[in-house]
Amino acid sequence: MNIKSNVLIAIYLVVSALALFFTWSHIPEYLGHGFIEANKAFWIDALINANSAGKFLSIDILFLAFVCNVWMYIEGRRIGIKYITIYIIVGLLVAISVAFPLFLAAREAKMAKQIELHQSPGLKVADILVLTVLFVLTLGVSIWMY
Repeated sequence: MNIKSNVLIAIYLVVSALALFFTWSHIPEYLGHGFIEANKAFWIDALINANSAGKFLSIDILFLAFVCNVWMYIEGRRIGIKYITIYIIVGLLVAISVAFPLFLAAREAKMAKQIELHQSPGLKVADILVLTVLFVLTLGVSIWMY
């Protein structure tokens, strides 16, 4: 694997770990009620008891998750990633923000093995700056809400 692939895989894995930590730090209040009751309480809070902004974000993420799942199936089958359904299940039971970066890491590893087929264009400095700002904002809001 080349250095660019290793860096991308590391970034995806770090983002997945951070997403797991920050999303699941809000879950303990739902635990202890059993799987079905915990899920019901969670979704009632997310979609019914939430204010308009919370409902907007919940619905936005549900549609994004659907598109991510469609793309994971298609892309995973196209390049031969095994066990795609596990990423979908992790997205449903843990968080799509955990599952999708894990899939991207697996995809990058698979494609790095097929170097001739995968010649990604390099990122420009402005691209890296924009992505860094987005990451810092995401992490900052996550820490603030923690």
